[in-house]
Amino acid sequence: MTRYTQAFEDMLRTYFLDFLELVEPGFVARVGVEGVLFSCHDEPAHWPAEERWDLGLLAEVLTRRGEWRTILVQVEAEAGDPSVLEEKLLGWYLRLAVEDREPERMIVVYLRGGKPGVSVRWIVDEVDGEELLRVPYLAFGLEECRAEDYLLKPQPLAWALAALMRPTRRSRAAHTRACLRRIAGWRC
Repeated sequence: MTRYTQAFEDMLRTYFLDFLELVEPGFVARVGVEGVLFSCHDEPAHWPAEERWDLGLLAEVLTRRGEWRTILVQVEAEAGDPSVLEEKLLGWYLRLAVEDREPERMIVVYLRGGKPGVSVRWIVDEVDGEELLRVPYLAFGLEECRAEDYLLKPQPLAWALAALMRPTRRSRAAHTRACLRRIAGWRC
């Protein structure tokens, strides 16, 4: 994990409910999120150190029914070989499921590259051509999203994410100023 992806995860912790709303509108209300707890990088302690270090943001969400649901968010600096990432995601999914913490959602955020916007992808585990398991995850490619669309959203996190996106009507410098103004409370 780079300092950059760590800083991004820290921002997601602060604005986690906004993040969930941006990725899957209506999810927070549907599930009835009452609170969120985040695991530290030394948790789960019984996992191998390398897996703990690679593991992204692991959130436990308390619902209005008093149930805890797990959400895994993996931040990737760049989109790489999807099979490598999906192998890691499947390993984490299975480890968490064995611990009775099967992820309600797995979300991958690509800071650079990846298909623009949010899309549903599937990890398919096969042996000898027979499908054993199919696990969905959401992929969110930031870089090529239309930045202006995110400046219009009501969530402050959307305005910060817009700074990482492609401006279509402004120069990069003018776009950066617009993002900073929006964050500061100005209408752009």
